[in-house]
Amino acid sequence: MNVLQAIQYIIQGWNEVTADTIKNCWNYVKILSDAIPRDNDENDDSNIDSELNRAIEALHLSDMMQVKEFLTIPEEDVIYEFLNISEFEDMFKSRTTDHLDEVDDSFEMEIIHINEALRSLKTVNLFLLQQENAGEQIKLAGKIEKFIRKRKFNSMQQTTIDQYFV
Repeated sequence: MNVLQAIQYIIQGWNEVTADTIKNCWNYVKILSDAIPRDNDENDDSNIDSELNRAIEALHLSDMMQVKEFLTIPEEDVIYEFLNISEFEDMFKSRTTDHLDEVDDSFEMEIIHINEALRSLKTVNLFLLQQENAGEQIKLAGKIEKFIRKRKFNSMQQTTIDQYFV
């Protein structure tokens, strides 16, 4: 096993940890006080934030940040630029033809084997690990991998003759 494989296993394991598990652990070691409501009531967010801030301050860490600052992702404020009408039209002008009868709209989908999909997904995973702030995409790739592996497992199940007769 190399470091990359270890990191991939850690990411996969972390993605399988639920919020309830973390909450139960924090409650067990008494990091959170009983004053924090256990349900996710939106009105109590400021109380939870202030309680968490006090708990973090009690740790006396260097370079501490407030909970709100930690939970606010700067990329959420990104505003995307829209194409103007002429740019939008230009995208489609190059794709149109004068003779609609000559357009071949048939499409034959290539069949991809499960092992090939898993190899490709491994490449995507390696790419995502090299990117900054790709945690959400890595989670999604993990879900896709789980789906493909489940399909692979189900395809390897031995069939019985009864399954062919209804």
